[in-house]
Amino acid sequence: MSESTGQTAAAPRARDLDGLLRQCVQCGLCLPHCATWLATGHDAQSPRGRLLLLADTLSGPGSPAAGQAYLEAFDQCIGCRACETACPSGVPFSLLAYGQHLAQGPGGPAGGKAVAAGVPAWVVRRLDSRSFLARLRVAGAFGRKVAAGLLGARWRRRLDGMGGPVARAGRLLGSLPTSVTADQDLVDRLDRIRGVRSRWQPLVAAPKPGAQVLFFEGCANAGLLPGSGRRLKELLAAAGCRVESPAGQTCCGALAGHTGRPGRQAGLRHANVEALAGPDPVVVEAAGCSLELKDGDPDLAARVVDASCFLSTLDLPALAPLDLKVVVHDPCHGRHGQGIVAEPRALLGRIPGVTILEAAEAEVCCGAGGVWGLRYPELSADLGARKARMLADTAADVIVTTNPGCLGQIADGLLADGQELPIMPLGDLLWYAAAVAAGDA
Repeated sequence: MSESTGQTAAAPRARDLDGLLRQCVQCGLCLPHCATWLATGHDAQSPRGRLLLLADTLSGPGSPAAGQAYLEAFDQCIGCRACETACPSGVPFSLLAYGQHLAQGPGGPAGGKAVAAGVPAWVVRRLDSRSFLARLRVAGAFGRKVAAGLLGARWRRRLDGMGGPVARAGRLLGSLPTSVTADQDLVDRLDRIRGVRSRWQPLVAAPKPGAQVLFFEGCANAGLLPGSGRRLKELLAAAGCRVESPAGQTCCGALAGHTGRPGRQAGLRHANVEALAGPDPVVVEAAGCSLELKDGDPDLAARVVDASCFLSTLDLPALAPLDLKVVVHDPCHGRHGQGIVAEPRALLGRIPGVTILEAAEAEVCCGAGGVWGLRYPELSADLGARKARMLADTAADVIVTTNPGCLGQIADGLLADGQELPIMPLGDLLWYAAAVAAGDA
């Protein structure tokens, strides 16, 4: 599947297909929630259009051209599940997942392989390696520095204007998820936004730690956003948790599923089941990872909890008042895949002085979609730019999110549009509020 959706792309039973397809009454209420329809205006790029194609295909053999059009329409579905959330008739996403499964098989546009425009397949297949991503983070930081040094602060827009391979390289560089590594740098960044100079102290573990939690490191967060993961663990410890990061854990397996490698996906899932065994909750930083882990081993799935949900149940350390306007971007993995909407906003509501803003089209995918964004870079860039404009139009001071892919996608959209609006993990803003409160104590 193009994006981690927590849905197994197995074919519905033949006797159920007709009934499931008939549930769609073609009302069109799903259209304004579908990112690819909003970007293209083509009905074949909408949920109802794809279901019509599926019904036609299952009713009998069609022309080769029609068959290829069907496969392309389904392969271009991001898999965000916004249509399922919006559907008044309860049409399940499993129907579209089945179509994706056919499209990404041997005869589909992806050919069962990791296809990405301008990116070698061997690179795509290593994107679930924490060590490779850590090296990519260093290379990306160097590339950004060089680009800014040569082209100035508007380097991303200038590279985009050059077109061709240069523009594609700029897009890849701009969309690589990044966050501030050093704590002082994060404090300085948020201090500049607030126009203050804060006293702060590193967070310390609660004097009487309570329940133990297992922290899932993943690959993207650990490799690309190591400072944010460390700060989140410090926040959990300051809230009274005994935090353990078990050895032997690895990528959640989503990327292997995206790139047609079910054997590797199963191996990664098994390794995580072994590493995360026990009765303790498994706290997951990335919404995409928490959704993927919930789609595997039942015992592990029952213990997996997204970090924003878990933090919302804890007594957090004191949080300093912050005069900030903050807008939340909900990852599809969280909002549509797990129903996580209220929890991030409840956490922000605990910070005195914060004003929570809502963007238009909050339920619409940003267009990252894992490898989908590499396979369809132009469409992905359009969606990222659209999402960036919606968020910038709120006049917020900061955007927060809980998934690395969304972080990079929106950051690139802002860069390409010349916006200086910062985006960061939700945990970093919470950590900052706690660290400033500790310094003022």
